[in-house]
Amino acid sequence: MSTMTLALMLSLGLSAQNGDVAAPKPVDLVGKVKEVGGGPAGRAQAVLSLDDGTEWVLYSADPEAQGELVRLSGVRAHIRGTLGDPRLPGNNAVMVQRYQIVDIGKGVVPRIGHLASLQLDGKTRLLFVDEEGTAELLPDGYAEKLMKQVGAKLWMVGNKSGERFQPMRFAILRSGGLKKGAEQ
Repeated sequence: MSTMTLALMLSLGLSAQNGDVAAPKPVDLVGKVKEVGGGPAGRAQAVLSLDDGTEWVLYSADPEAQGELVRLSGVRAHIRGTLGDPRLPGNNAVMVQRYQIVDIGKGVVPRIGHLASLQLDGKTRLLFVDEEGTAELLPDGYAEKLMKQVGAKLWMVGNKSGERFQPMRFAILRSGGLKKGAEQ
Protein backbone atom coordinates (compact mmCIF):
# COMPACT_ATOMS: atom_id res chain seq x y z
CA MET A 1 0.00 0.00 0.00
CA SER A 2 1.45 3.37 -0.97
CA THR A 3 2.01 6.17 1.53
CA MET A 4 -0.48 8.35 -0.39
CA THR A 5 -3.22 5.67 -0.20
CA LEU A 6 -2.60 5.16 3.52
CA ALA A 7 -2.73 8.93 4.17
CA LEU A 8 -6.01 9.22 2.22
CA MET A 9 -7.57 6.32 4.14
CA LEU A 10 -6.52 7.79 7.48
CA SER A 11 -7.84 11.20 6.47
CA LEU A 12 -11.21 9.77 5.43
CA GLY A 13 -11.38 7.69 8.60
CA LEU A 14 -10.65 10.68 10.83
CA SER A 15 -13.17 12.85 8.96
CA ALA A 16 -15.84 10.18 9.38
CA GLN A 17 -15.08 9.92 13.11
CA ASN A 18 -15.40 13.69 13.48
CA GLY A 19 -18.77 13.62 11.70
CA ASP A 20 -17.49 15.50 8.64
CA VAL A 21 -18.60 12.80 6.19
CA ALA A 22 -22.27 11.86 6.11
CA ALA A 23 -23.10 8.20 5.73
CA PRO A 24 -24.82 7.30 2.46
CA LYS A 25 -28.59 7.14 2.83
CA PRO A 26 -31.44 6.02 0.59
CA VAL A 27 -33.66 8.68 -1.00
CA ASP A 28 -36.98 8.72 -2.85
CA LEU A 29 -37.37 11.83 -5.01
CA VAL A 30 -40.00 12.96 -7.53
CA GLY A 31 -39.43 15.78 -9.98
CA LYS A 32 -38.85 16.79 -13.58
CA VAL A 33 -35.69 15.60 -15.30
CA LYS A 34 -33.73 18.06 -17.38
CA GLU A 35 -30.54 17.82 -19.39
CA VAL A 36 -27.71 20.22 -18.59
CA GLY A 37 -24.19 20.61 -19.95
CA GLY A 38 -20.98 20.38 -18.00
CA GLY A 39 -21.15 16.80 -16.79
CA PRO A 40 -18.12 14.49 -16.54
CA ALA A 41 -15.80 14.87 -19.55
CA GLY A 42 -18.04 17.66 -20.89
CA ARG A 43 -20.98 15.29 -21.44
CA ALA A 44 -24.61 16.11 -20.84
CA GLN A 45 -25.83 15.47 -17.31
CA ALA A 46 -29.30 14.61 -15.96
CA VAL A 47 -30.65 16.86 -13.19
CA LEU A 48 -33.85 16.21 -11.24
CA SER A 49 -35.69 19.42 -10.33
CA LEU A 50 -38.10 19.00 -7.42
CA ASP A 51 -41.29 21.05 -7.01
CA ASP A 52 -39.63 23.13 -4.26
CA GLY A 53 -36.81 24.14 -6.65
CA THR A 54 -34.18 21.81 -5.17
CA GLU A 55 -32.01 20.21 -7.83
CA TRP A 56 -30.26 16.85 -7.67
CA VAL A 57 -27.60 15.68 -10.15
CA LEU A 58 -28.35 12.10 -11.23
CA TYR A 59 -25.58 9.51 -11.65
CA SER A 60 -25.42 5.84 -12.51
CA ALA A 61 -22.57 3.38 -11.99
CA ASP A 62 -23.31 2.01 -15.50
CA PRO A 63 -22.21 4.34 -18.38
CA GLU A 64 -25.09 3.14 -20.61
CA ALA A 65 -27.59 3.83 -17.85
CA GLN A 66 -26.07 7.31 -17.40
CA GLY A 67 -27.11 8.11 -20.97
CA GLU A 68 -30.53 6.66 -20.22
CA LEU A 69 -30.95 9.12 -17.34
CA VAL A 70 -30.15 12.02 -19.68
CA ARG A 71 -32.74 10.73 -22.17
CA LEU A 72 -35.40 11.09 -19.47
CA SER A 73 -35.17 14.86 -20.01
CA GLY A 74 -38.61 16.46 -20.04
CA VAL A 75 -40.41 13.74 -18.08
CA ARG A 76 -41.47 13.65 -14.46
CA ALA A 77 -39.82 10.73 -12.69
CA HIS A 78 -39.73 8.98 -9.33
CA ILE A 79 -36.06 8.35 -8.49
CA ARG A 80 -34.85 5.85 -5.91
CA GLY A 81 -31.19 6.09 -5.08
CA THR A 82 -28.45 6.90 -2.62
CA LEU A 83 -27.45 10.30 -1.35
CA GLY A 84 -23.89 10.73 -0.06
CA ASP A 85 -22.27 8.04 -2.20
CA PRO A 86 -18.52 8.65 -1.73
CA ARG A 87 -17.87 8.11 -5.46
CA LEU A 88 -19.93 11.19 -6.36
CA PRO A 89 -18.96 14.86 -6.28
CA GLY A 90 -20.88 17.48 -4.33
CA ASN A 91 -23.70 17.38 -1.84
CA ASN A 92 -26.50 17.34 -4.40
CA ALA A 93 -25.55 14.09 -6.18
CA VAL A 94 -27.74 10.99 -6.21
CA MET A 95 -26.62 7.52 -7.34
CA VAL A 96 -29.75 6.20 -9.06
CA GLN A 97 -30.71 2.58 -8.44
CA ARG A 98 -34.18 2.71 -10.04
CA TYR A 99 -36.50 5.14 -11.71
CA GLN A 100 -40.11 5.20 -12.80
CA ILE A 101 -41.61 7.64 -15.28
CA VAL A 102 -44.70 9.12 -13.64
CA ASP A 103 -45.70 11.70 -16.28
CA ILE A 104 -44.56 12.53 -19.83
CA GLY A 105 -46.96 15.47 -19.98
CA LYS A 106 -50.67 16.08 -19.32
CA GLY A 107 -50.69 13.27 -16.74
CA VAL A 108 -49.79 10.55 -19.25
CA VAL A 109 -47.81 7.61 -17.85
CA PRO A 110 -46.04 5.57 -20.54
CA ARG A 111 -45.23 1.88 -20.66
CA ILE A 112 -41.53 1.03 -20.60
CA GLY A 113 -40.25 -1.88 -22.64
CA HIS A 114 -38.08 -3.04 -25.53
CA LEU A 115 -38.31 -3.36 -29.31
CA ALA A 116 -38.28 -6.92 -30.63
CA SER A 117 -38.65 -8.37 -34.11
CA LEU A 118 -40.32 -11.42 -35.56
CA GLN A 119 -41.02 -12.92 -38.97
CA LEU A 120 -44.69 -12.76 -39.89
CA ASP A 121 -46.03 -13.78 -43.30
CA GLY A 122 -42.52 -13.53 -44.78
CA LYS A 123 -41.94 -10.00 -43.47
CA THR A 124 -39.98 -8.74 -40.50
CA ARG A 125 -42.26 -6.93 -38.05
CA LEU A 126 -41.52 -5.05 -34.86
CA LEU A 127 -43.09 -5.59 -31.47
CA PHE A 128 -43.14 -3.39 -28.41
CA VAL A 129 -42.75 -5.69 -25.38
CA ASP A 130 -43.42 -3.92 -22.08
CA GLU A 131 -41.88 -4.75 -18.69
CA GLU A 132 -44.84 -6.98 -17.81
CA GLY A 133 -44.27 -9.05 -20.98
CA THR A 134 -47.25 -7.72 -22.95
CA ALA A 135 -46.33 -7.58 -26.65
CA GLU A 136 -47.92 -5.19 -29.14
CA LEU A 137 -47.40 -5.63 -32.88
CA LEU A 138 -46.38 -2.25 -34.29
CA PRO A 139 -47.81 -0.98 -37.60
CA ASP A 140 -46.00 -2.02 -40.83
CA GLY A 141 -44.11 1.25 -41.34
CA TYR A 142 -42.28 1.01 -38.02
CA ALA A 143 -40.04 -1.89 -39.16
CA GLU A 144 -38.44 0.23 -41.86
CA LYS A 145 -37.88 3.19 -39.52
CA LEU A 146 -36.71 1.37 -36.38
CA MET A 147 -35.18 -1.95 -37.50
CA LYS A 148 -31.70 -0.85 -36.35
CA GLN A 149 -33.12 -0.24 -32.86
CA VAL A 150 -34.23 -3.83 -32.17
CA GLY A 151 -33.36 -4.47 -28.53
CA ALA A 152 -33.67 -0.78 -27.60
CA LYS A 153 -35.26 0.21 -24.30
CA LEU A 154 -37.99 2.81 -24.76
CA TRP A 155 -41.15 4.30 -23.36
CA MET A 156 -44.29 4.27 -25.46
CA VAL A 157 -47.90 5.41 -25.31
CA GLY A 158 -50.56 4.50 -27.82
CA ASN A 159 -54.11 3.44 -28.48
CA LYS A 160 -55.41 -0.04 -28.96
CA SER A 161 -58.43 -0.80 -31.09
CA GLY A 162 -59.22 -4.49 -31.12
CA GLU A 163 -55.98 -6.24 -32.09
CA ARG A 164 -54.39 -3.11 -33.57
CA PHE A 165 -52.01 -0.98 -31.54
CA GLN A 166 -51.24 2.54 -32.76
CA PRO A 167 -48.27 4.24 -31.07
CA MET A 168 -48.85 7.93 -30.38
CA ARG A 169 -45.54 8.88 -28.75
CA PHE A 170 -42.33 7.10 -27.85
CA ALA A 171 -38.75 7.86 -26.89
CA ILE A 172 -35.71 5.62 -27.01
CA LEU A 173 -34.02 5.47 -23.60
CA ARG A 174 -31.19 3.08 -24.47
CA SER A 175 -30.17 2.28 -28.04
CA GLY A 176 -30.57 -1.17 -29.47
CA GLY A 177 -28.97 -2.86 -32.44
CA LEU A 178 -25.62 -4.51 -32.69
CA LYS A 179 -22.60 -3.07 -30.93
CA LYS A 180 -19.36 -2.57 -32.87
CA GLY A 181 -17.61 -5.89 -33.33
CA ALA A 182 -20.73 -7.95 -32.61
CA GLU A 183 -21.86 -10.58 -35.08
CA GLN A 184 -25.35 -11.35 -36.27
